[in-house]
Order: sequence, then C-alpha cells, then structure tokens
Amino acid sequence: MKIKDSFWLGLLVGIAAFGLTYLPLYFVNWEKLGIFRERAPFLLAFIPGVILFRMMMVKWNLEKMGKGILVVTVVGMLLVFFLVKTPVTP
Repeated sequence: MKIKDSFWLGLLVGIAAFGLTYLPLYFVNWEKLGIFRERAPFLLAFIPGVILFRMMMVKWNLEKMGKGILVVTVVGMLLVFFLVKTPVTP
C-alpha cells in the first residue's frame, strides 16, 4: 500500500498521535511529580510524534509527512512551555 507524501496529512497524523496518547495520560494522577505535574502529560504525549517523525524520514522516506509531524510536535511543545503555568511553591 502506497502512502501519499503530503504535509497536510503529516499534520493530521501528528495531531492524531498526540490526541490518542494524551487521552489516557489525562486520567493518571500526577501529584507525586511536584512542580512538573501540569506539563508532564502534555510532554509525554509528544513522544509518539518524535518516533513517527523518525520513521517517516528515515525508514519510509516520506519527507513531507515527516515535516508535518515535526511542526505539530515543535509548536505543541513550545505552547506547553509558554502557556501551561506551574504553581509557585513557597
């Protein structure tokens, strides 16, 4: 089966990978992590995007799809770091 190499399809695959990974992580109790408890599920949910990016670029030679997944992963991580606030502990 031949997969069409498309940037937009890569964006959709990256968003789907993030969403399907984030959903079960949302229900985990992250209280033991301290100050990282707000960001942990988001950042762990981006790991499949990094793995998919590598597979698209190296193994399957789908450069445009790999770029789409990379855009979702990098922009998502930047949004998490800048928008998700951690509480200040005394």
